[in-house]
Order: sequence, then C-alpha cells, then structure tokens
Amino acid sequence: MNTQLRILFLGLIVASLLTLAACAYESANNDQPVTTRSSSSGNMTTTAPPAKDAEQRGQALVRLIHAAPGVAALDGFANDSKVFTDVTYKNITAYREVPGAAQTFRLRFAGQDSAQPLAEDEESFTKGRHYTVLAVPSSATAIITRDGGQRVDLVFVDDQLAAPSSGKVRLRVIHGSPDLGDIDIYAQGRAEAIAQAVSFGSATKYVDTDPTSSALEVRRKGENITTLSVPSTNYQAGKLYTIIVVGQTKGTSKLESVVVTDEFGAASTTASPTTATTPSMTQTPSATETPSTMQTPATTSTPNAEPATSQTP
Repeated sequence: MNTQLRILFLGLIVASLLTLAACAYESANNDQPVTTRSSSSGNMTTTAPPAKDAEQRGQALVRLIHAAPGVAALDGFANDSKVFTDVTYKNITAYREVPGAAQTFRLRFAGQDSAQPLAEDEESFTKGRHYTVLAVPSSATAIITRDGGQRVDLVFVDDQLAAPSSGKVRLRVIHGSPDLGDIDIYAQGRAEAIAQAVSFGSATKYVDTDPTSSALEVRRKGENITTLSVPSTNYQAGKLYTIIVVGQTKGTSKLESVVVTDEFGAASTTASPTTATTPSMTQTPSATETPSTMQTPATTSTPNAEPATSQTP
C-alpha cells in the first residue's frame, strides 16, 4: 500500500471513529426531554421530546437562531416545508422535528413563502441528534446588497448535547459577529482562557466548569482588552450554556451576547445555589458544524426560570 493510500485509509478510520464517538456521546441522555430558555426571551421555556423518541420516528431535532442584526423577521424552510415562523433578531426557536436525512434549508422574510430565499444550503441531519442553525450576516462590511436586499448566511452546529459531569456546568461559545475578528474567551478575573482563536461562524467545544456567577469577557485574539462583557449569569450545576456573540463593532448594530440554557428533563422551578468561583475548565466532546429539516414544535411553558441576563430585542 503506497503512502497516499495509507493516509486516505487512516483518514477514513479517524472520521468513522469520531462519528461513532459523537453519536455515543449524545446517546447518553437521549431518553430525556431537553428544556431550553434564552436570555432574549425572558422566562419563556420550550421543551423538546427525548431524542430517542425522535430517532424512532426517523427525525432529527433542529432549532433556529436569528443572529443577523438589521435583518427583518425570518421564516425557515426544510425542503419545501415551513418549519420556523416569524423568528426575530436574537431569538431562538424551540427544537423542531425534521426528517433525519439530507435537507435543503432555506430562509425567507416572514410571510414571503414564494420569494427568492435570502439563504439556502443543503445539510444532512442524523435522526435522534440535536442541531442549531444560525442565520448570520454574510459579510463584515454590509448586510444590505446593491439591489436593496438583505443577505445572510447559514451556520449549522451539531449540538452533541450531554449532561455535564456531576456538580459541573457545561459551557460553549458561538461567534456570530462578522467584523470582530477571531476572539478569545475568559472568565472574569482568570488568566486562563476558556477558548482561544474562535473564528466567525464557528462554535467552541463544550467545557465543564464549576457553577459560578462570574461574568465572561470576550477579547480580540491575543489582546488583553475586553471588547464585550457577558453579564454575570447564575450558571447552575447540571445545565448546558451557549453564549452567542452577535452584532457588530461598527454601524448601528451594537455588540451583544445571548445566553441559551439547556437542561435535561423538565425545567427546574427553583434556582440551585452557586459558588462565585471560576475554576479550571476541562474540555469535553462538543459542537461541530452540520444542518437540516424541520417540523413538529416542542412544547412551551413559562415556569419560574432563572432571570434573563441579556437585553430582550
């Protein structure tokens, strides 16, 4: 076997092992529903069915986040089916069931079902898995095109949801600001970065850390100056948190953060105690990019949730 064939063969083995590991990782909690709340929607929560149930129906679970400032409300389509309706800036939908297969995902302005899509891409969803699709600005200089339209791109993230280790929280960051450049993420008061060189349109791996109420600092890669401070949040043990950086450093759209909280099981009605510490963080398997097709809304409720920490659009 020559060198090129060996490299190809090894590459296929590694890719297969990574795929199997990711599937096994999320399957650990696939018999429990997932409850989600967002800092941009106050105390409103949504609950998605267990991934195991969706898998038996041949469905993936997909949600949409509108992260394109200045762009009007959006509808999302999987192939020719409308899955998401009237999604406004900084808002996140419930997980919806979408066929676990290759889908052409399209975004259109809300109510314009037959219009030319603002964005269109084909992705494959695996049944029984969770995915987040983001609508982000297509360039750092302008969202408005010369013909007067608004342009967005799609980013697909394989969520790989799994509960954190006992007594820990799980944290990741999604970079949605096109003119900010690569970013580093720090917990306030700590010299060790949570994540480094995160590029626009990408998601970091989840990391496990102790419960904390510390703020997070977003800095340009290699700099010591905080460009964006994520407000202090009560990060509770057993939950997963996604920090989404949105907006722009120039123009009328300000740089902001949205905090999305996921937890397995029904939403907790009381806040668990936290300690105001920010210890070292251990990386765990996590989010990679991929997309999909949708249908079947999750249930919605408004329990006594932990307070939102970012401004509601």
